[in-house]
Amino acid sequence: MPDCSQSTILVVDDSEAGRYAVARGLRSEGFPTLEAASGREALDRAADVAAIVLDVHLPDILGLDVCRTLRERPATARLPIVHVSAVYVTGHAQAAAERAGADAYLLAPVNTRELAQTLDRLIARGAAS
Repeated sequence: MPDCSQSTILVVDDSEAGRYAVARGLRSEGFPTLEAASGREALDRAADVAAIVLDVHLPDILGLDVCRTLRERPATARLPIVHVSAVYVTGHAQAAAERAGADAYLLAPVNTRELAQTLDRLIARGAAS
């Protein structure tokens, strides 16, 4: 497994409380974090991180569209992306996230340990390829 202290995670959520909770949880697991409150901000900061935890429902750009855009850019095409949503909770929503290019889909509120393990796995997979 990679050293998570070297893997900065971008936490994207328009809810300040949700963003804080996820970022705080990841920091408690040893991950440095950056935060973004919008899709546009996520797109601007994505090249500087090892993975993204991306809310599906954002105020400016739907998280699925952020994911698609990141997959189209050479610098972020292989960046691990974990979608998180408390609003889009159906199998249909999860399938849409997979089609958009998400590597994982978790329902909010997320279990911090499960999220950290998912990020570890995705980052290790990316480092191995």
